[in-house]
Amino acid sequence: MMNYSRTIFTISKLIYPKYNPIWFVIYMYVKYHSIFKRQIKYKLETLPDKALLNILQKVAMSSSDVHNCALVHPENVYLSDKILNLHHKEIKHAKSARIVTSLSCKRDTLYVSNTFVHNLSVPSDCGDIKLLKPSKYIEVAQEIDLSLISCPHDLSNAVTDSVVKSYFKYPKLIQVGDIVSVNIKYFCPALFYTDLKLNGVEQIHFKCNKVIYQNIQVQGQFFCVIGTTAIKQSANLQSYIPNVSKLATKSVESGEEMLSGIDMCPYGLQRYLGELTLAVAPFIKSKNLKLKPLFLLQGEEGCGEDLLLKAVAAQMGMHHFVIHNSEIVANVYAQNESKTNSLFFQAKMAAPCLVSIHKFEHIGQNAEGQYDPRLTNSFSHHLEALFQNNPYPVIIFCCTSSKYIPAELKRLFLEAFEVNSPTDVEREENLRWIVEMNDLTANGEVYGKVANKTHGFYFKDLEALVYHAACKGEGVLEEEHFEEALEFMQKNYNESLGAPKVPKVRWADVGGLTDVKEEIIKTINLPLKHPEFFEKSGLSRSGILLFGPPGTGKTLIAKAVATECSLCFLTVKGPELLNMYVGQSEQNVREVFQRARQASPCIIFFDELDSLAPNRGLSGDSGGVMDRVVSQLLAEMDGLETSGKVFVIGATNRPDLIDPALLRPGRFDKLLYVGPCADPDSKVSVLKALTRKFNLSPDLDLKELVLTCPKNVTGADFYGICSCAWSTAAKRLIGDIQRDGLNADDYSCKDIQVRTEDFLQAIRSVKPSISEEDLKYFDNLKRELSSISVGNKG
Repeated sequence: MMNYSRTIFTISKLIYPKYNPIWFVIYMYVKYHSIFKRQIKYKLETLPDKALLNILQKVAMSSSDVHNCALVHPENVYLSDKILNLHHKEIKHAKSARIVTSLSCKRDTLYVSNTFVHNLSVPSDCGDIKLLKPSKYIEVAQEIDLSLISCPHDLSNAVTDSVVKSYFKYPKLIQVGDIVSVNIKYFCPALFYTDLKLNGVEQIHFKCNKVIYQNIQVQGQFFCVIGTTAIKQSANLQSYIPNVSKLATKSVESGEEMLSGIDMCPYGLQRYLGELTLAVAPFIKSKNLKLKPLFLLQGEEGCGEDLLLKAVAAQMGMHHFVIHNSEIVANVYAQNESKTNSLFFQAKMAAPCLVSIHKFEHIGQNAEGQYDPRLTNSFSHHLEALFQNNPYPVIIFCCTSSKYIPAELKRLFLEAFEVNSPTDVEREENLRWIVEMNDLTANGEVYGKVANKTHGFYFKDLEALVYHAACKGEGVLEEEHFEEALEFMQKNYNESLGAPKVPKVRWADVGGLTDVKEEIIKTINLPLKHPEFFEKSGLSRSGILLFGPPGTGKTLIAKAVATECSLCFLTVKGPELLNMYVGQSEQNVREVFQRARQASPCIIFFDELDSLAPNRGLSGDSGGVMDRVVSQLLAEMDGLETSGKVFVIGATNRPDLIDPALLRPGRFDKLLYVGPCADPDSKVSVLKALTRKFNLSPDLDLKELVLTCPKNVTGADFYGICSCAWSTAAKRLIGDIQRDGLNADDYSCKDIQVRTEDFLQAIRSVKPSISEEDLKYFDNLKRELSSISVGNKG
């Protein structure tokens, strides 16, 4: 080492005899360090424009050249580095960029905008990018020529002139062939908030056609400076726009967070995004395909189809043109023709473009709601003209929530996609995306628990759930916040949600009926805990019929099973499915089973089943409505084997009136008799369940009370006895308060003590709801129909 040092000092004395040799060593070290910094290799990472604009705003307003800047770690560059060239082995010419430093940057990463990557013409995931000093000084252009890239929005010349002037207010780097993306809300806020046509426009794009310097058209990069550079606008042109894959979260939009972005497509919808992208990709790569890029996208309202199509268009570098049904449909046929022609011409001019037509099921309908062949033929004719002689592709997705589309329209589609009800995993991923998008935090275990309680919820429903939960929790969401929000939504939006809810009834609420409980749990809980055995066997048990006298707890048992097994509960009253219109009753039955499949695992509980499925041929209705309803019910129950974990429980007081086809194995294959409790222990368990929240007198003995009750008393009669006894005790407490002049606010329901005499008074006034004749009738039915005798054992 000493020999190397002496050699360096000797050489420095010979070359620079007037200077101390130590200065030569320092100079060589600085030079080496400089060369080492320039040899660092980076990979590119794109950020949302709003994230970059927030950083540039904090650095300097004059550096708002968001599409020609690169964020880098401050230790990788010098303080004097303002503009550096990006070099890559695939780039034929160097691309200059303004250098902005941030401590949030990774050492090996350059953060740029999507437009910068598009103009750089290299893949966004490429590596081996180097930052080098420019070989020459960047001059100011004499003149530039821009063209607006055609888009679906109606932009006047005055608007584009104002946008261009606002964008080039400060010096910007420009080069021939560059795309210039202008965020109207940031660069022209006054125009954005005053012009209603621009309210839904995020960005407009220009393309640089010419750069003139010293009266010569040049190719390199130059500065565009207002006052020195003349800006001219040529005719509009069609072109692909920069691909976008990430969105800015709420904290980025408010300027709190810097280097942050989130996928455009929610995590739970990524599977559909991949399918749609694969379908669209061939039409982007090839112009010689003779097929029409017309696709059908089916999904319920709020399934996230808007986000899906927006993500597809953004990833493909295409405009997204949204057309609603009301913009096409008109009362007069000629107006309908004119509207369709105008919108399709607008889409053709905005190519490359992805068009989404919403509420497509109403396209061919006239003012009376009937499908008009003229409208469907007109739509097909305009499609033919739309796909002819296009230099750039026009992709059309027709979105609908209905499966009833005329065959004339359905045969037009190249492929049909369906966004199904999300699974537990997809709901969990969507929840995670929504929480991250809104810059909230939640425990990782919360997502799974909430997903298990939101069967049947679509993407928009989950968005509303997170919103209501965020109103109750400040930034950090806990499980109780989601439970409160879920309860609020099910209470207020139950019909619009279409999602069955899980009842809060436990086994402790059901007294007696032990054998019934065990039999139902064996039928329902085993397939849920060990699905692999039942799937391989090909056999399934899907239906249980509870029959017996009224008031014995059939409905309560069904609710308790749903709660204890963590299943959704969809209760259906027989008469509410019937409708006066032909075919509507059968459709109501189909919709019930469809909702249950979407909310799987789920229990469908048919109360008063005898009114919905009477013996066919004996119903007496002239139109045969009940016969068709029974047939539809049979078909739906036969299809449960392949439709997921859906269980059917029926309840009836008259099983002899039900169509025998429903009672065969494979449908309602287990018939359980639920009768009044006969032995004292069962009756005591019922009373304990009903009075578990009562403040009972210490000397009260439930067994003695049971012995004084009539023999044929049911669970509903016990409920009436307990209610009457509690009311008597409450009246006594209120009378004492009024007599002694006490303050009623100092007392609560816990101060109401129910005594033995209160129950005895209630028992004397009760009349059993089942007569001895009825009890004999049901005992006979039990012997004839029941597959297991459980009614009298508790």
